[in-house]
Amino acid sequence: MSTRLGNINLFVHDVQKARDFYIQALGLVENVERSHPPSFALLQAGDCTVTLQDANVPSASFAKTESIELGFEVDDIAATQQRLKDAGATISEQQQMVWGGGFDAFDLDGHRLTIYKMHEEQAS
Repeated sequence: MSTRLGNINLFVHDVQKARDFYIQALGLVENVERSHPPSFALLQAGDCTVTLQDANVPSASFAKTESIELGFEVDDIAATQQRLKDAGATISEQQQMVWGGGFDAFDLDGHRLTIYKMHEEQAS
C-alpha cells in the first residue's frame, strides 16, 4: 500500500489575504485553474497542495488549535523569517538543532507553522 499526503485544507478568515501571505512569505504558487475566488485558493507547496477555504461560509468550521502545525522546509532560514515578519506573522527566535535549524511562527489566522532547514548532509 502506498500513501502520500496530497492536500491540506486551511480555513481562513480572508482567502485573499491568506493567499497573498503564503505566496509572498513562503513562495507557494497558486493553481489559478483550480482556485475559485473568493471562496478558496489552491496553492502548490512542493508535492502537496494547500487549500485556503473561507471560514465564514455556513458549512465551514474554524477553531484555533495548537495540536497541528505545518512544516515548511526552506533554503534560507533568515530570509524566510524576515519575509514572514514583514507579512505580519508572529515568529519565534531561530533555534539550532543537530539536524539543522528553524523557527516557529503563526500565520494571520493563527495556524501554527514550523520553518526549517536540514543540514546539507542530512537533507534528502
